Amino acid sequence: MAFYDKYIPKELKKPVDKFLDFGTDTFKKAGRAVRKLTPRELRPALPFLASAVPFMLPGGFMLGGLNPMLSRGIVSALANATSQEALDPEGDINYLSTALAGLTGAGSAEGAGDALRGLRTPKGIEGVDPGLAEGVYKNRGFFTKAKDLGLTGTAKAADFLGGSRETLGKLGSGEMDLFTKEGAKALGKAAAIPTAQGSGDLAYAFASKAMRDFEEAELEELRQAGLSETEMMLARRDAITSSMLAAAFDQDEIDETLDQLGLLNFADGGIASLKDGGMLNFGGREMDLRGGGFVPIGKKEKADDVPARLSKNEFVMTADAVRAAGGGSVNKGAQRMYDIMNRLEARA
Repeated sequence: MAFYDKYIPKELKKPVDKFLDFGTDTFKKAGRAVRKLTPRELRPALPFLASAVPFMLPGGFMLGGLNPMLSRGIVSALANATSQEALDPEGDINYLSTALAGLTGAGSAEGAGDALRGLRTPKGIEGVDPGLAEGVYKNRGFFTKAKDLGLTGTAKAADFLGGSRETLGKLGSGEMDLFTKEGAKALGKAAAIPTAQGSGDLAYAFASKAMRDFEEAELEELRQAGLSETEMMLARRDAITSSMLAAAFDQDEIDETLDQLGLLNFADGGIASLKDGGMLNFGGREMDLRGGGFVPIGKKEKADDVPARLSKNEFVMTADAVRAAGGGSVNKGAQRMYDIMNRLEARA
């Protein structure tokens, strides 16, 4: 979304946003309908049913005038997104899972493997001298070879998906006996993809809900401690900043993350835009640097906008000095200064 917000022209965002809003509303309505029709005890089965959709469709299934691969891909992706919405209506749709479901659906189409293999560079070219055609094939460039290799691998995956669809069809029609060693083995192999997809979606839904519950419980603890909304946002901001600094993220990456979470700039007593300078309002909080430390918050360097608690005989380095100590990285510089401070304190 950061790339979308930064690089997509405003005149293009309106129609795209309208389309996305329409799609989101449609999924939510469909998800609510499925959720109402599905008993609570059976809802965890929805991701598995959605992942089985491409394998339950007829071999030559077509959606309108679209080709089978595209038809199955669209239906599979829609089933995946709808099941996610029905299982966890308060969470966000995992679009990676939806894309993988679409690819699985497309690959399960009849003849998908052969169609993909047909896109590779041919060894023989009709109407061309065989020796010349062979030479053209052998002299392919790096990217052409990479394309052909990718298509070969994708075609093999499509063959597996198509075989799984046929196997499940035979088991369902009774053509293949499930209650035999060969039948059970075939079922395990054919069900591997939809089982993995369904398990992943179910785990994602439960993990998302658990994270929301944890955050809500954490916020409730802060409320009971008497903190204001501004102070809670500052606490979250400080915790995220500290964690990302410890993981060696640079300040630009930290700011981008905070911006996406709505914690970089917020009004009503929070971090504010100070066009004319001045002190930022941190909700009555200030950085306690009596034991020394790095200052990751504030509007920008040299703005003098961060309230800090200092003591006599302490010494504060400038941002340029911190950056120089880290060879251009403020994070590495801060770590080196912490190391220096610890060594010197041990000698005091």
